[in-house]
Amino acid sequence: MPGGVSVGSNRRSLLTRYPHTICFLAIVLVVTGCTSRPPSIQLPEGRGVWFPGHEAVLETATDQCRRVHTMELMVALRGRMRDTQLRGRVRTALARPASLRLEGVSPFGAPQFILVAKPDNAMLILPRDRQIVTDTPADQLLETLAGVALGPDDFRAILTGCVVPEPRAVGGRAFGNEWIAVDLEGEATVYLKDIEGSPTVVAGTRGMFTVEYADHTRGLPRRVRVQANDTGTDLTASLSQVSINVELTEDVFVARVRDDYMPITLDQWRGVSPLEVSTSPSTRTDR
Repeated sequence: MPGGVSVGSNRRSLLTRYPHTICFLAIVLVVTGCTSRPPSIQLPEGRGVWFPGHEAVLETATDQCRRVHTMELMVALRGRMRDTQLRGRVRTALARPASLRLEGVSPFGAPQFILVAKPDNAMLILPRDRQIVTDTPADQLLETLAGVALGPDDFRAILTGCVVPEPRAVGGRAFGNEWIAVDLEGEATVYLKDIEGSPTVVAGTRGMFTVEYADHTRGLPRRVRVQANDTGTDLTASLSQVSINVELTEDVFVARVRDDYMPITLDQWRGVSPLEVSTSPSTRTDR
């Protein structure tokens, strides 16, 4: 090398002269990589211009999700609830009216949890702890599990792309040639794009929730991302093994609880969600 200085000696010189700076940069890179979060769901900006065909385009875009009366599927969930990382697979069954079953799949042994809900009651079963949470609305149980306070009908609407259980248009706005926003009763909005020649719900807002849809199959999404703007919850659900309008008996939404399970209140249970990603055995709190 010119001047008799080798690459190796140059590297050693930098490490010797700036050890603290290099260590600091390494720490910054590690921390940034660990704490980085996905970007927020992007929606069109501004008010748009009046779109007169909002009722017809909404009816077409929500035709398939409004036809869902029962549904069985597997949900692969990942994301965060506030500052807690969540991940898991949840076997799911839905039915009208207001019926829901969620079963957290374990690699082996008993399910992580079983949540069953009907119009008049809901229950959360924790087989590993031999506990049951009763006398609590389904939306509060879901909020503690995954940071999304949704009842069974609202959960079905979010998952299938209707955003609300009974979408009714009250106005429409166009954003260029790409986006159409249809405002709904109840201060919700669905955002549509043309996918393969058909208007399709690709996003929505309702209350503090923002939802993004992708990977549609026969008019229904197979990937759903939900952000709860008030809590910082950001979850992505990948849907598979989807069966629509199959026969589901009443037993699906009824809990079978052993006599040795202890009833507890929601306040007694609050703490570590069964879906929480545990970094080490010591991070799990005893209940």
